[in-house]
Amino acid sequence: MEKLIYLYGIIPAAANNQPLPPLKGLDGESNVFSLSFDEIDAVVCELDPEEYGERELEKKTNDAKWLHQHAFHHHEVLMKLYENYPIIPMKFCTIYESFESLKNTINQHKQHMMELLENISDKEEWILKIYCEADKVKESVAEDNETIEAKKVEIAAMSPGRQYLEKRRLDQLIDQEVEKEKQAFSEKIHGDLAAFSVDTEVKKNWNKDVTGRTDEMCWNSVYLLEKSTVDHFLSAIKEKQKKWEDAGWHMEVTGPWPSYHFAKIS
Repeated sequence: MEKLIYLYGIIPAAANNQPLPPLKGLDGESNVFSLSFDEIDAVVCELDPEEYGERELEKKTNDAKWLHQHAFHHHEVLMKLYENYPIIPMKFCTIYESFESLKNTINQHKQHMMELLENISDKEEWILKIYCEADKVKESVAEDNETIEAKKVEIAAMSPGRQYLEKRRLDQLIDQEVEKEKQAFSEKIHGDLAAFSVDTEVKKNWNKDVTGRTDEMCWNSVYLLEKSTVDHFLSAIKEKQKKWEDAGWHMEVTGPWPSYHFAKIS
């Protein structure tokens, strides 16, 4: 029975002048190797169809422990490959039933793959997450916000009975202005950093259950950078963090990563 082909990613064929690092495949037994398709190479391993066929794979991926362990393996292989080559990373568990099936897919998307590899060559992907201490930001907005100040002046001129009701509405207004401040602050930081970037993408924020942090994530974005600008990008983040940390803003930058966001193949 023909082996299944597990696809990790696509690298330029010229990269084969530097041999692949010795890596074990998804099953922990097979070896990772490359298959040549003229201008590009597919980095793969072989899998037993009886162990990794559709039905068996569904059982495995329903096992949280197996899923975590093997998804981490997939990421680690991509990180090792990324140390030496530009790579189009594939999603976890991208599996083809045969070499011919893989070949047909490669041929269908080859031109696009070549363009993506050219686009990410000599570039790095970095991720920035901005967090805020909600109480500090709220305190700042309550004390130094034109809309809030105007509302306070308006309330001060009211009768005591009206003041009680309007102060409750003031709290709601402060909450609204806090949300505006989070967005405006994050967009300003993002705009400054985007000036260093070839491309950017804004992602969905994570809640505290996912981050495991006590402060709130209010921005999540990714940047594609020329390698020559990375140091300037990181220095800019460091300066901004130093400037805004006491006000309750915190910035977390990670990278470089394989181009998960800027080298996508459907």
